[in-house]
Amino acid sequence: MKYSVAACLMLSLLCAAAEPPKSVEIRFCPASAVRTYPLESRRDLQSLLLQNVAVINHGSASFKIDDIDIELLQSNRVVESRKLDREAVQRIADRGAKLQAAGVLQQVGFQFCGTELIAPSVKLAGATLARDQALLIVSQVFAFNGARDTLRVRVHGNVDSHATEFAGSIPIKSEFAKNKYIFPLRGVWYVGWGASFHTGHRWAIPEEFALDIAKVGESGLSHKRDGTRFDDYYAYGADVLAAADGHVIGAANDQSEDASAMQLPNETQEAYFARLQKEQGERLGKGLTGITGNYVMIDHGKNEYSLYAHLQPGSVGVHVGDQVKAGAVIGKLGSSGNSTEPHLHFHVCDKPDPLMCAGIPVNFSNITIQWADLPRPIQSGDVVIVK
Repeated sequence: MKYSVAACLMLSLLCAAAEPPKSVEIRFCPASAVRTYPLESRRDLQSLLLQNVAVINHGSASFKIDDIDIELLQSNRVVESRKLDREAVQRIADRGAKLQAAGVLQQVGFQFCGTELIAPSVKLAGATLARDQALLIVSQVFAFNGARDTLRVRVHGNVDSHATEFAGSIPIKSEFAKNKYIFPLRGVWYVGWGASFHTGHRWAIPEEFALDIAKVGESGLSHKRDGTRFDDYYAYGADVLAAADGHVIGAANDQSEDASAMQLPNETQEAYFARLQKEQGERLGKGLTGITGNYVMIDHGKNEYSLYAHLQPGSVGVHVGDQVKAGAVIGKLGSSGNSTEPHLHFHVCDKPDPLMCAGIPVNFSNITIQWADLPRPIQSGDVVIVK
């Protein structure tokens, strides 16, 4: 069948008119992938946290959101789906607007990829988005057996009285760091915070798979006496080791330790955390070393960078540009920066900035986990024995 030029032009216009407008963007943070971590290795049970997804209206017409589907796919097949109805969308919108009004997006910019997710000109708003307004969805948790390779967000709504859908996808990665890592300390250690959801690391992008490592004594406590002095703590002063070969790309050695950041002997948990929250806000305002204190960051290649934070003042024995081997002593465990007691904060992430990066899960080649029936990744609360 043949068509005239006019007919072909008419058909192309009709097809173009039928396509949904491209005015709404679905943007993820982190943008490269969503990473899983085992919940229960023997049963192949995985956990996934979608940290941030933003629905941003760039068009002149308002976009009224009806509902949102968050879908997990495997080989282009939807395996499971979560629906956020209009009531849920409105609750999410109200929370986002409050966060932005309180300045949280700027205060903890590392949690929102700086301004890459929400530009300064974009306002967080409700279920109906005018131009340069966005809906911010945070902390969506999934647990599943088996494999998933893609997370997709489909937003259904109305533009200029026309029902339409906008979608965005991001890869799901269920893998550990590519380089081989050893545990960054010698002996027997207690991992107070790991990648489990009941501790705080998992909810923050750079440290999603980080470890806070301490040592406990025969009493089951991490300190002797009343715990008001740094050298009361069994972990204090331990050698911190490079976890893999690499070269040093960042270090600080002149940050002081603040004993007042530790809990007082007669201070209630509620009073302590109220005080701590205020002090942590002040440390966040000081930038990188206000959080990390004395630190070392090492480039291991393959876009993997390890961070060792809260080291003792004056103990860091490496400098930017130094080559280090796995197992080399790089400093001593301390309590500088945003630290509530002497411990080592260790994480691996995908960029050379300790804060503006996304965490990568690590398996260590030289440990066993007390009471683990089979080898598995570390969970919060594990006692780790270094071989």
